[in-house]
Amino acid sequence: MKIAVCGAGDNTDKETAEKAFNIGKEIASNGILLLTGACNGYPYEAAKGCFSVLGKVFGISPAKDKREHTERYKFPTDAFSEIEFTGLGIPGRNFALVKEADAAIIIGGQIGTLNEFTIAFHAKKPIGILKGSGGITEILDKVIEICDKNGEKEKVVFSGEPKELVKAVSSIAKQ
Repeated sequence: MKIAVCGAGDNTDKETAEKAFNIGKEIASNGILLLTGACNGYPYEAAKGCFSVLGKVFGISPAKDKREHTERYKFPTDAFSEIEFTGLGIPGRNFALVKEADAAIIIGGQIGTLNEFTIAFHAKKPIGILKGSGGITEILDKVIEICDKNGEKEKVVFSGEPKELVKAVSSIAKQ
């Protein structure tokens, strides 16, 4: 199983960053492959958490190569088992990331994270939303109500607890 962690590209909240780290650890402890956009912020915290307990982290970069990844985008390389350099830019990389995943977890975020959410929602993928993480997570319940046309909301779960969130998302993905 593969879970994409999508979210804010900067760590504006220490408690949320810690929860993102713990989400990564929980993903690893369940033998799940963690995917991210190979970026900074909360997804990077999740990657570091996963990597800290010897989990596998696969990054899908918007850059065409490592140099562009680190110099243009200023993205990290240290908490990844492997990075695929797509050359798709942002938001092109978002589609590749979500398409590759079996499920997604959303932590905070702005327009890019909203884009990742809507791609996953439209594809009817299981989605976990970290409650209290700020950004677009504060309005996603409204977006879901407006956009739910075919029962997609049945695959969306909300929790403020990392362990509970990963368990719920992975359970739905296994169905």
